[in-house]
Amino acid sequence: MQLKLNIGKAVSSTEKRSQAQYRVVVSCNKCGGVHEMGIFVVLDDGPINKQSIGAQYKGKTLPKSLDDLTHNSITCPKTGRQSTQKNNDQIFLVPSKN
Repeated sequence: MQLKLNIGKAVSSTEKRSQAQYRVVVSCNKCGGVHEMGIFVVLDDGPINKQSIGAQYKGKTLPKSLDDLTHNSITCPKTGRQSTQKNNDQIFLVPSKN
């Protein structure tokens, strides 16, 4: 008698996830640190690890939810001053732990 086990396809570290939630963090124009924006986005084609939206969507059109991030200001927790990050290479998606 043979026993057959159904083993699913292994997922490589370079494959993209299906729909997942991401925290958004930005490089601060005031202190140079990296701060949470307090924003979460759900994406079908997001990165597996922390990555800038500029690198993730290089040569592609940004989803509207990400394009809108360049218009949101954040308050630097160190200086108390507000700034807006316009550079997509300085806005990062960080996968949330579910």
